[in-house]
Amino acid sequence: MKLTHFGLFATLALSGALLSGCATATDKTKMAAAAPAATAPATPTTAAAAPVDTGAIRGIGYAAISIQPGRTRVQKQLMAIRASRLMAMRELAEKIYGLDVNSYASLSEGVMQADTLRGTVAGIVRSARTVSIGPIKSDIYETILEIDASDAAAMTAQGAPKYH
Repeated sequence: MKLTHFGLFATLALSGALLSGCATATDKTKMAAAAPAATAPATPTTAAAAPVDTGAIRGIGYAAISIQPGRTRVQKQLMAIRASRLMAMRELAEKIYGLDVNSYASLSEGVMQADTLRGTVAGIVRSARTVSIGPIKSDIYETILEIDASDAAAMTAQGAPKYH
């Protein structure tokens, strides 16, 4: 089965999302051993504060270096950086404007003949800040972008452009 570039990127993104929260029993044991012993029981006033919500929306993009066009490794790295940034922009656009999903299925005598699914996003992303760009594996670049929620609200108020 031949995997398309989009399929590869989607697989990498899903794998990263699924594995990001994993920890082995050994890791958990080490973390528990490294934690300082509590001298007094926790009370509601000493409980940890909830994380601060900055009101930012993040988009993360991934790109493999080896599949990029280019004659040298450096050219391929630069193309992977550009591709991962574009994937992050696409994720921001999906979060801001939504994803238009179209599906088509065809049956003949109860047997599936065709099943297609298409997702489309269109939008203009402004004011996105680069949080980080860098390699996360020997062959994969990751770009993290973010935009203030107020800027995203202003963009949706203007409406998404219609490209077809």
